Amino acid sequence: MVGEIRDLETAETAVQASLTGHLVLSTIHTNDAAGAVPRFLSMGTKPYLLAPALNAVVAQRLVRKICEACAESTTISPEDELRVREVLKTIPKNAEVERDFTTLSFRHGRGCSVCHGTGFKGRIGIFEVLQINAQVEQIILTGSVSEYQMRDVAAAQGMLTMVQDGILKALDGITTVDEVFRVAA
Repeated sequence: MVGEIRDLETAETAVQASLTGHLVLSTIHTNDAAGAVPRFLSMGTKPYLLAPALNAVVAQRLVRKICEACAESTTISPEDELRVREVLKTIPKNAEVERDFTTLSFRHGRGCSVCHGTGFKGRIGIFEVLQINAQVEQIILTGSVSEYQMRDVAAAQGMLTMVQDGILKALDGITTVDEVFRVAA
């Protein structure tokens, strides 16, 4: 385990450990999974070492969960519904999300003694996972990759973004649309 990768020396240590067969788990501060590769490269990590060293990059944020004791159906504003529909349209076809999005239903917590009037109790993660495959390795090997390129490749692979994962959790009644947009948009 490497607590946090902030500089070239730590990045090189983690990469070398990975290349010698060790499973390395660490953190690196980026806005999303797609930002990790450009961040490593901007620190000075050699692309020909980074490409075979990475297996996956996971980005996460925590959102508050709706309190089950006071959860009830709700409607969202037309602006939020339009925004939700735009997010849903961007879910990659190969993401294997099998749902009908014609009718959208949401919940919220009205507030009770269990949640101290907040409408929320507990937290849950929203995630995105960038899997490193041969195509991503080739992009890394160029040594010049942007977050935008990585996002495009990840979407082509079927990766759900944190916002998309959050909206799906809001549709499942786990969290609210406002909470997802507050932490991940």
